[in-house]
Amino acid sequence: MGNIVDRFGEIIQERCETKPEAARKLLLAGYRAKRLQLKAAPRKHANKADQFAAVETMDSMIAPLAHPDKAAMVSLFTPCEMLQVLGLHPYSCEGFGCYLSGTHAERAFLQYAENEGLPETFCSYHKVFIGAAEKGLMPKPRFIINTTLACDANLLTFRRLAEYFGVEQYVIDVPYGQDEGALQYVTEQLHGMKDFIEKQTGQRIDEEQLRRAVARSQRSMDNFERFMTMRADKQLLSAVTDQMFSAFTLHNLLGTEKTEQFTIKCLQEAKKAPAAAGKRLVWMHTIPYWVHPLRSVLDYNPAVQIVGCDMCFEGLVKADLSDPYRAMAERIVYSAFNGPVQRRIDRGIEAAKQVRADGVIWFCHWGCKHTLGGAQLAKQKFEEAGYPCLILDGDGCDRSHGGEGQMATRVEAFIEMLEGEQA
Repeated sequence: MGNIVDRFGEIIQERCETKPEAARKLLLAGYRAKRLQLKAAPRKHANKADQFAAVETMDSMIAPLAHPDKAAMVSLFTPCEMLQVLGLHPYSCEGFGCYLSGTHAERAFLQYAENEGLPETFCSYHKVFIGAAEKGLMPKPRFIINTTLACDANLLTFRRLAEYFGVEQYVIDVPYGQDEGALQYVTEQLHGMKDFIEKQTGQRIDEEQLRRAVARSQRSMDNFERFMTMRADKQLLSAVTDQMFSAFTLHNLLGTEKTEQFTIKCLQEAKKAPAAAGKRLVWMHTIPYWVHPLRSVLDYNPAVQIVGCDMCFEGLVKADLSDPYRAMAERIVYSAFNGPVQRRIDRGIEAAKQVRADGVIWFCHWGCKHTLGGAQLAKQKFEEAGYPCLILDGDGCDRSHGGEGQMATRVEAFIEMLEGEQA
Protein backbone atom coordinates (compact mmCIF):
# COMPACT_ATOMS: atom_id res chain seq x y z
CA MET A 1 0.00 0.00 0.00
CA GLY A 2 2.86 2.35 0.81
CA ASN A 3 4.33 2.02 -2.67
CA ILE A 4 0.93 2.75 -4.26
CA VAL A 5 0.48 5.90 -2.19
CA ASP A 6 4.05 6.98 -2.90
CA ARG A 7 3.48 6.65 -6.63
CA PHE A 8 0.13 8.42 -6.45
CA GLY A 9 1.74 11.35 -4.64
CA GLU A 10 4.54 11.48 -7.22
CA ILE A 11 2.03 11.60 -10.07
CA ILE A 12 0.06 14.43 -8.40
CA GLN A 13 3.25 16.48 -8.05
CA GLU A 14 4.45 15.70 -11.58
CA ARG A 15 1.14 16.55 -13.27
CA CYS A 16 0.81 19.73 -11.26
CA GLU A 17 3.90 21.08 -13.03
CA THR A 18 2.17 21.27 -16.43
CA LYS A 19 -1.49 20.31 -15.96
CA PRO A 20 -2.65 21.40 -12.51
CA GLU A 21 -6.36 20.94 -13.30
CA ALA A 22 -5.68 17.36 -14.40
CA ALA A 23 -3.76 16.82 -11.16
CA ARG A 24 -6.73 18.19 -9.22
CA LYS A 25 -9.12 15.80 -10.97
CA LEU A 26 -6.81 12.91 -10.18
CA LEU A 27 -6.57 13.99 -6.53
CA LEU A 28 -10.36 14.16 -6.33
CA ALA A 29 -10.67 10.71 -7.90
CA GLY A 30 -8.15 9.33 -5.42
CA TYR A 31 -9.97 10.82 -2.45
CA ARG A 32 -13.29 9.45 -3.71
CA ALA A 33 -11.73 6.02 -4.09
CA LYS A 34 -10.36 6.22 -0.55
CA ARG A 35 -13.81 7.13 0.74
CA LEU A 36 -15.29 4.07 -0.97
CA GLN A 37 -12.60 1.95 0.62
CA LEU A 38 -13.34 3.37 4.07
CA LYS A 39 -17.03 2.59 3.61
CA ALA A 40 -16.73 -0.82 1.97
CA ALA A 41 -13.69 -2.14 3.84
CA PRO A 42 -13.45 -0.44 7.25
CA ARG A 43 -10.09 -0.51 8.99
CA LYS A 44 -9.72 -3.82 10.78
CA HIS A 45 -9.32 -2.52 14.33
CA ALA A 46 -11.17 0.81 14.09
CA ASN A 47 -14.25 1.28 16.25
CA LYS A 48 -17.45 2.64 14.73
CA ALA A 49 -16.97 6.19 15.99
CA ASP A 50 -13.45 6.49 14.60
CA GLN A 51 -14.52 4.91 11.33
CA PHE A 52 -17.41 7.39 11.06
CA ALA A 53 -15.08 10.37 11.65
CA ALA A 54 -12.65 9.09 9.01
CA VAL A 55 -15.42 9.04 6.40
CA GLU A 56 -16.79 12.45 7.38
CA THR A 57 -13.42 14.18 7.26
CA MET A 58 -12.76 12.53 3.90
CA ASP A 59 -16.05 14.00 2.68
CA SER A 60 -14.96 17.42 3.93
CA MET A 61 -11.87 17.22 1.71
CA ILE A 62 -13.80 15.99 -1.31
CA ALA A 63 -16.49 18.70 -1.21
CA PRO A 64 -14.29 21.78 -1.93
CA LEU A 65 -12.52 19.95 -4.76
CA ALA A 66 -15.78 18.81 -6.31
CA HIS A 67 -17.77 22.01 -5.71
CA PRO A 68 -15.40 24.97 -5.29
CA ASP A 69 -18.25 27.34 -6.18
CA LYS A 70 -19.82 26.35 -2.85
CA ALA A 71 -16.60 26.38 -0.83
CA ALA A 72 -15.50 29.01 1.69
CA MET A 73 -11.88 28.78 2.83
CA VAL A 74 -11.54 28.81 6.61
CA SER A 75 -8.93 28.43 9.31
CA LEU A 76 -9.26 25.62 11.84
CA PHE A 77 -10.84 27.78 14.56
CA THR A 78 -13.41 29.56 12.35
CA PRO A 79 -16.98 28.79 13.51
CA CYS A 80 -18.70 27.33 10.45
CA GLU A 81 -22.39 27.09 11.41
CA MET A 82 -23.32 30.08 9.24
CA LEU A 83 -21.72 28.41 6.23
CA GLN A 84 -23.53 25.16 6.95
CA VAL A 85 -26.90 26.93 7.05
CA LEU A 86 -26.32 28.17 3.48
CA GLY A 87 -25.07 24.80 2.23
CA LEU A 88 -21.49 26.03 1.83
CA HIS A 89 -18.51 23.73 2.40
CA PRO A 90 -15.76 24.71 4.85
CA TYR A 91 -12.52 24.58 2.85
CA SER A 92 -9.82 23.82 5.39
CA CYS A 93 -6.29 25.08 4.77
CA GLU A 94 -4.86 22.99 7.62
CA GLY A 95 -6.99 20.01 6.62
CA PHE A 96 -5.62 19.92 3.11
CA GLY A 97 -2.10 20.35 4.47
CA CYS A 98 -2.66 17.12 6.42
CA TYR A 99 -4.31 15.25 3.60
CA LEU A 100 -1.76 16.21 0.96
CA SER A 101 0.92 14.93 3.31
CA GLY A 102 -1.10 11.76 3.79
CA THR A 103 -1.21 11.47 -0.01
CA HIS A 104 2.63 11.69 -0.01
CA ALA A 105 2.32 14.74 -2.26
CA GLU A 106 3.62 17.45 0.05
CA ARG A 107 7.30 17.74 -0.91
CA ALA A 108 6.97 19.72 -4.16
CA PHE A 109 4.53 22.16 -2.55
CA LEU A 110 6.71 22.73 0.49
CA GLN A 111 9.70 23.36 -1.75
CA TYR A 112 7.73 25.75 -3.95
CA ALA A 113 6.55 27.75 -0.95
CA GLU A 114 10.08 28.06 0.41
CA ASN A 115 11.40 29.03 -3.03
CA GLU A 116 8.76 31.78 -3.08
CA GLY A 117 10.14 33.28 0.09
CA LEU A 118 8.35 31.53 2.96
CA PRO A 119 10.86 30.72 5.69
CA GLU A 120 11.79 27.16 6.61
CA THR A 121 10.40 27.83 10.10
CA PHE A 122 6.93 28.70 8.75
CA CYS A 123 4.23 26.15 9.68
CA SER A 124 4.45 23.22 7.27
CA TYR A 125 0.66 22.72 7.18
CA HIS A 126 0.32 26.22 5.79
CA LYS A 127 3.33 25.92 3.49
CA VAL A 128 1.93 22.76 1.89
CA PHE A 129 -1.38 24.42 1.20
CA ILE A 130 0.11 27.69 -0.08
CA GLY A 131 2.37 25.75 -2.44
CA ALA A 132 -0.49 23.58 -3.68
CA ALA A 133 -2.74 26.61 -4.19
CA GLU A 134 -0.17 28.71 -6.04
CA LYS A 135 0.84 25.77 -8.26
CA GLY A 136 -2.81 25.44 -9.29
CA LEU A 137 -3.80 22.25 -7.49
CA MET A 138 -6.21 23.89 -5.06
CA PRO A 139 -9.37 25.48 -6.52
CA LYS A 140 -10.43 29.09 -5.99
CA PRO A 141 -12.86 29.49 -3.07
CA ARG A 142 -15.90 31.81 -2.97
CA PHE A 143 -14.25 33.82 -0.17
CA ILE A 144 -12.02 33.40 2.88
CA ILE A 145 -12.81 33.67 6.61
CA ASN A 146 -10.14 33.15 9.24
CA THR A 147 -9.46 33.92 12.87
CA THR A 148 -6.22 35.20 14.41
CA LEU A 149 -6.38 32.21 16.80
CA ALA A 150 -4.00 30.53 17.53
CA CYS A 151 -1.25 30.46 14.93
CA ASP A 152 0.65 33.53 13.78
CA ALA A 153 0.88 31.89 10.33
CA ASN A 154 -2.82 32.76 9.96
CA LEU A 155 -1.94 36.44 9.62
CA LEU A 156 0.15 35.83 6.51
CA THR A 157 -1.39 32.71 4.96
CA PHE A 158 -4.96 33.82 4.44
CA ARG A 159 -4.09 37.35 3.34
CA ARG A 160 -1.68 35.90 0.79
CA LEU A 161 -4.28 33.39 -0.44
CA ALA A 162 -6.97 36.09 -0.72
CA GLU A 163 -4.62 38.15 -2.89
CA TYR A 164 -3.59 35.13 -4.97
CA PHE A 165 -7.15 33.96 -5.65
CA GLY A 166 -8.54 37.48 -5.92
CA VAL A 167 -11.31 36.88 -3.37
CA GLU A 168 -12.62 38.80 -0.36
CA GLN A 169 -11.34 37.98 3.11
CA TYR A 170 -12.96 38.43 6.52
CA VAL A 171 -10.72 38.26 9.60
CA ILE A 172 -12.04 37.55 13.10
CA ASP A 173 -9.63 39.27 15.47
CA VAL A 174 -9.41 37.39 18.77
CA PRO A 175 -8.01 39.34 21.75
CA TYR A 176 -5.92 37.55 24.35
CA GLY A 177 -8.29 38.48 27.15
CA GLN A 178 -10.82 35.92 28.32
CA ASP A 179 -13.38 38.31 29.76
CA GLU A 180 -16.70 39.95 28.99
CA GLY A 181 -15.10 42.69 26.91
CA ALA A 182 -13.33 40.18 24.67
CA LEU A 183 -16.50 38.13 24.37
CA GLN A 184 -18.58 41.11 23.28
CA TYR A 185 -15.87 42.17 20.83
CA VAL A 186 -15.80 38.76 19.10
CA THR A 187 -19.60 38.48 19.18
CA GLU A 188 -19.84 41.76 17.27
CA GLN A 189 -17.35 40.45 14.72
CA LEU A 190 -19.45 37.32 14.22
CA HIS A 191 -22.43 39.53 13.42
CA GLY A 192 -20.12 41.20 10.91
CA MET A 193 -19.23 37.76 9.56
CA LYS A 194 -22.93 37.14 8.92
CA ASP A 195 -23.19 40.40 6.96
CA PHE A 196 -20.04 39.50 5.01
CA ILE A 197 -21.34 36.04 4.05
CA GLU A 198 -24.72 37.41 3.02
CA LYS A 199 -23.06 40.06 0.85
CA GLN A 200 -20.76 37.52 -0.78
CA THR A 201 -23.51 35.01 -1.50
CA GLY A 202 -26.58 37.17 -1.97
CA GLN A 203 -28.39 34.81 0.43
CA ARG A 204 -29.94 35.45 3.82
CA ILE A 205 -28.88 33.36 6.81
CA ASP A 206 -31.96 31.99 8.51
CA GLU A 207 -31.62 32.82 12.21
CA GLU A 208 -33.66 29.83 13.37
CA GLN A 209 -31.57 27.43 11.33
CA LEU A 210 -28.45 29.04 12.75
CA ARG A 211 -29.80 28.68 16.27
CA ARG A 212 -30.42 24.97 15.66
CA ALA A 213 -26.92 24.47 14.22
CA VAL A 214 -25.30 26.16 17.22
CA ALA A 215 -27.42 24.03 19.55
CA ARG A 216 -26.13 20.94 17.74
CA SER A 217 -22.61 22.23 18.30
CA GLN A 218 -23.26 22.47 22.02
CA ARG A 219 -24.81 19.01 22.23
CA SER A 220 -21.83 17.63 20.35
CA MET A 221 -19.38 19.33 22.73
CA ASP A 222 -21.35 18.10 25.74
CA ASN A 223 -21.32 14.56 24.36
CA PHE A 224 -17.57 14.64 23.76
CA GLU A 225 -16.98 16.02 27.26
CA ARG A 226 -18.96 13.08 28.67
CA PHE A 227 -17.02 10.73 26.44
CA MET A 228 -13.73 11.99 27.86
CA THR A 229 -15.00 11.34 31.38
CA MET A 230 -16.27 7.85 30.47
CA ARG A 231 -13.02 6.79 28.85
CA ALA A 232 -11.19 7.33 32.15
CA ASP A 233 -12.35 3.83 33.06
CA LYS A 234 -12.28 2.30 29.58
CA GLN A 235 -9.80 0.91 27.09
CA LEU A 236 -10.53 2.22 23.59
CA LEU A 237 -7.89 1.28 21.04
CA SER A 238 -7.36 3.63 18.12
CA ALA A 239 -4.80 4.89 15.59
CA VAL A 240 -2.98 8.20 15.90
CA THR A 241 -4.83 9.45 12.80
CA ASP A 242 -8.12 9.05 14.66
CA GLN A 243 -7.23 11.90 17.01
CA MET A 244 -6.69 14.16 14.00
CA PHE A 245 -9.98 13.06 12.41
CA SER A 246 -11.73 13.93 15.68
CA ALA A 247 -10.03 17.34 15.76
CA PHE A 248 -11.37 18.31 12.32
CA THR A 249 -14.80 16.90 13.12
CA LEU A 250 -14.98 18.99 16.31
CA HIS A 251 -13.89 22.20 14.58
CA ASN A 252 -14.87 22.96 10.99
CA LEU A 253 -17.63 20.31 10.99
CA LEU A 254 -19.02 21.27 14.39
CA GLY A 255 -22.71 22.13 14.05
CA THR A 256 -23.51 19.45 11.48
CA GLU A 257 -25.79 16.50 12.14
CA LYS A 258 -22.89 14.20 11.25
CA THR A 259 -20.69 15.57 14.03
CA GLU A 260 -23.45 15.08 16.57
CA GLN A 261 -23.81 11.50 15.32
CA PHE A 262 -20.08 11.03 15.72
CA THR A 263 -20.14 12.13 19.36
CA ILE A 264 -23.11 9.85 20.07
CA LYS A 265 -21.13 6.96 18.58
CA CYS A 266 -18.20 7.89 20.83
CA LEU A 267 -20.46 7.47 23.88
CA GLN A 268 -21.82 4.18 22.56
CA GLU A 269 -18.33 2.80 21.96
CA ALA A 270 -17.17 3.89 25.41
CA LYS A 271 -20.16 2.28 27.07
CA LYS A 272 -19.38 -1.17 25.66
CA ALA A 273 -15.57 -0.93 25.87
CA PRO A 274 -13.61 -3.11 28.32
CA ALA A 275 -12.11 -1.79 31.52
CA ALA A 276 -9.08 0.50 31.30
CA ALA A 277 -5.71 -1.20 30.89
CA GLY A 278 -2.25 -0.18 29.74
CA LYS A 279 -0.56 3.19 29.92
CA ARG A 280 -2.62 6.24 29.06
CA LEU A 281 -1.24 9.36 27.38
CA VAL A 282 -2.52 12.88 26.75
CA TRP A 283 -1.00 14.31 23.57
CA MET A 284 -0.58 18.06 23.33
CA HIS A 285 -0.69 19.56 19.81
CA THR A 286 -0.83 17.88 16.40
CA ILE A 287 0.27 14.27 15.89
CA PRO A 288 2.88 13.32 13.23
CA TYR A 289 0.70 10.57 11.76
CA TRP A 290 3.16 10.03 8.88
CA VAL A 291 5.86 8.61 11.18
CA HIS A 292 5.40 4.87 10.75
CA PRO A 293 7.76 3.81 13.57
CA LEU A 294 5.69 5.98 15.92
CA ARG A 295 2.45 4.47 14.62
CA SER A 296 3.84 0.99 15.20
CA VAL A 297 4.17 1.95 18.87
CA LEU A 298 0.82 3.70 19.35
CA ASP A 299 -1.72 2.32 16.86
CA TYR A 300 -4.20 -0.13 18.41
CA ASN A 301 -1.77 -1.03 21.17
CA PRO A 302 -3.40 -2.41 24.35
CA ALA A 303 -0.24 -1.58 26.29
CA VAL A 304 -0.47 2.18 25.59
CA GLN A 305 -3.16 4.48 24.25
CA ILE A 306 -3.58 8.18 23.53
CA VAL A 307 -6.69 8.97 25.57
CA GLY A 308 -6.86 12.68 24.83
CA CYS A 309 -5.45 15.26 22.41
CA ASP A 310 -5.79 18.97 23.06
CA MET A 311 -6.55 19.57 19.38
CA CYS A 312 -9.89 17.91 20.19
CA PHE A 313 -10.74 19.28 23.62
CA GLU A 314 -9.22 22.81 23.60
CA GLY A 315 -12.49 24.54 22.66
CA LEU A 316 -15.08 22.52 24.57
CA VAL A 317 -17.23 25.06 26.43
CA LYS A 318 -20.66 25.28 28.01
CA ALA A 319 -22.00 28.21 26.00
CA ASP A 320 -25.09 30.37 26.47
CA LEU A 321 -27.45 29.25 23.69
CA SER A 322 -29.81 32.22 24.08
CA ASP A 323 -27.58 34.09 21.62
CA PRO A 324 -25.99 31.88 18.91
CA TYR A 325 -23.40 34.54 18.02
CA ARG A 326 -22.25 34.85 21.61
CA ALA A 327 -22.21 31.05 21.90
CA MET A 328 -19.88 30.76 18.91
CA ALA A 329 -17.74 33.56 20.33
CA GLU A 330 -17.34 31.68 23.62
CA ARG A 331 -15.70 28.76 21.79
CA ILE A 332 -13.11 31.11 20.31
CA VAL A 333 -12.44 33.42 23.26
CA TYR A 334 -12.30 30.65 25.86
CA SER A 335 -10.23 28.31 23.70
CA ALA A 336 -7.21 27.03 25.60
CA PHE A 337 -5.16 28.03 22.56
CA ASN A 338 -6.04 31.70 23.09
CA GLY A 339 -3.49 33.80 24.91
CA PRO A 340 -0.52 32.69 27.04
CA VAL A 341 0.62 29.09 26.91
CA GLN A 342 -0.24 28.65 30.60
CA ARG A 343 -3.91 28.40 29.62
CA ARG A 344 -3.12 25.49 27.36
CA ILE A 345 -1.08 23.81 30.07
CA ASP A 346 -3.86 24.28 32.63
CA ARG A 347 -6.41 22.77 30.22
CA GLY A 348 -4.07 19.86 29.57
CA ILE A 349 -3.69 19.17 33.29
CA GLU A 350 -7.45 19.33 33.71
CA ALA A 351 -7.93 16.85 30.85
CA ALA A 352 -5.20 14.54 32.18
CA LYS A 353 -7.09 14.32 35.47
CA GLN A 354 -10.38 13.77 33.64
CA VAL A 355 -9.13 10.83 31.54
CA ARG A 356 -6.79 9.50 34.26
CA ALA A 357 -3.67 9.81 32.17
CA ASP A 358 -0.34 8.32 33.22
CA GLY A 359 1.76 10.79 31.26
CA VAL A 360 1.78 13.63 28.75
CA ILE A 361 3.56 14.15 25.43
CA TRP A 362 4.13 17.77 24.43
CA PHE A 363 4.79 17.76 20.69
CA CYS A 364 6.89 20.65 19.41
CA HIS A 365 5.73 20.90 15.81
CA TRP A 366 8.50 22.59 13.83
CA GLY A 367 7.50 26.18 13.13
CA CYS A 368 4.92 26.44 15.94
CA LYS A 369 6.24 29.12 18.27
CA HIS A 370 3.47 28.49 20.81
CA THR A 371 4.46 24.89 21.53
CA LEU A 372 8.20 25.40 21.08
CA GLY A 373 8.30 28.43 23.35
CA GLY A 374 6.15 26.83 26.04
CA ALA A 375 7.82 23.42 26.12
CA GLN A 376 9.96 23.77 29.25
CA LEU A 377 7.23 25.52 31.21
CA ALA A 378 4.80 22.78 30.16
CA LYS A 379 7.14 20.04 31.33
CA GLN A 380 7.61 21.75 34.68
CA LYS A 381 3.89 22.34 35.28
CA PHE A 382 2.72 18.89 34.17
CA GLU A 383 5.29 17.18 36.36
CA GLU A 384 4.43 19.40 39.32
CA ALA A 385 0.85 18.20 38.82
CA GLY A 386 2.04 14.57 38.90
CA TYR A 387 2.16 13.81 35.16
CA PRO A 388 5.52 12.86 33.67
CA CYS A 389 5.98 14.86 30.47
CA LEU A 390 7.98 14.03 27.35
CA ILE A 391 9.00 16.94 25.11
CA LEU A 392 9.03 15.53 21.58
CA ASP A 393 10.39 17.46 18.59
CA GLY A 394 9.25 16.85 15.03
CA ASP A 395 7.04 18.02 12.19
CA GLY A 396 3.38 17.26 11.76
CA CYS A 397 3.41 16.77 8.00
CA ASP A 398 6.86 17.36 6.48
CA ARG A 399 8.61 14.04 5.82
CA SER A 400 11.90 15.75 5.02
CA HIS A 401 12.21 16.70 8.70
CA GLY A 402 13.52 13.21 9.46
CA GLY A 403 14.20 11.61 12.83
CA GLU A 404 11.35 9.09 12.57
CA GLY A 405 13.15 6.25 14.30
CA GLN A 406 14.50 8.50 17.05
CA MET A 407 11.01 9.87 17.69
CA ALA A 408 9.57 6.38 18.18
CA THR A 409 12.53 5.34 20.34
CA ARG A 410 12.01 8.29 22.68
CA VAL A 411 8.30 7.49 23.02
CA GLU A 412 9.07 3.82 23.73
CA ALA A 413 11.59 4.84 26.40
CA PHE A 414 9.01 7.19 27.95
CA ILE A 415 6.45 4.39 28.10
CA GLU A 416 9.00 2.07 29.69
CA MET A 417 9.71 4.75 32.26
CA LEU A 418 5.99 5.02 33.06
CA GLU A 419 5.76 1.25 33.42
CA GLY A 420 8.81 1.24 35.67
CA GLU A 421 7.28 3.89 37.94
CA GLN A 422 4.17 1.74 38.40
CA ALA A 423 6.27 -1.31 39.21
